[in-house]
Amino acid sequence: MSSTSNQQGSTESHSSTQGEGFDPQSTFKAEIKTHTVTDFLVMETNLPPDFITLINSEIDKLLAEENVKDKDFSGSLVGQIKNGAQLVLEKDRCDAFHGVFGVAESMAKEYAKRFMLIGAGDVAQQGAVDYIHADCYEAWTVHSFRGDYNPIHDHGNRLDGDMSFVIYTQVPPDMRNKEATNMKNASGWMDGCISFVNGPTSQKALASFRWPKVLNIIPEVGKMVIFPHWLNHMVYPFDCDGERRSISGNITMMTEEHHQILTSQLESGGQNGGDKR
Repeated sequence: MSSTSNQQGSTESHSSTQGEGFDPQSTFKAEIKTHTVTDFLVMETNLPPDFITLINSEIDKLLAEENVKDKDFSGSLVGQIKNGAQLVLEKDRCDAFHGVFGVAESMAKEYAKRFMLIGAGDVAQQGAVDYIHADCYEAWTVHSFRGDYNPIHDHGNRLDGDMSFVIYTQVPPDMRNKEATNMKNASGWMDGCISFVNGPTSQKALASFRWPKVLNIIPEVGKMVIFPHWLNHMVYPFDCDGERRSISGNITMMTEEHHQILTSQLESGGQNGGDKR
């Protein structure tokens, strides 16, 4: 995204330019303009507690089924979930799961709208895409316990406009050290958290005039995070009792033209699902 933030101001400068009638040792006022280019956008919101309670209740029923292992999604995912599970979430199983897919699609549309508005520079506007359809085509639960983690990865896609999401439905109260302010001395500051990375991660990058391009988000019950499918991210392990439960999924954003093409492919049996991560 090439959102450009312009900052203007003025400063006094000493000239070293030689020119007729101009004193190279004089000072002059120089108008300054800076351009900040934004690399990526992550959007988050909070879902109603009653909705989260209903989702957890239905997931508990799913976990209690005798054939729950048949719904294990781990073979298609990179998550190192050795103590928990990763289960397919079927949209039509119940109203709660149907609602998850619906919320994902609604939030994806909101993301697309905000992205195009934020990227309001001339170049971005020329390339703006009118995404009006959203299809949440897959979702799964992630049940993480002590030591489980997700290595850095991105998500596959069906079309360029695909997005991904995560919803946190359970978080152990002692998952991370809430008093810590950095990760030094094995503080546990980021235990169980998710990090999005798209470039330099260290504050030392400032020395070479680069901003760190990493976003850390602390899981909270009810928090939903939406991001582009190509954005690298990872989930840190934690070292405490309790379950960190979340729902992840992928959404295809479509223009009217994309929607007609994909509908035709689905009707002919030619769907190409994403590389499920």
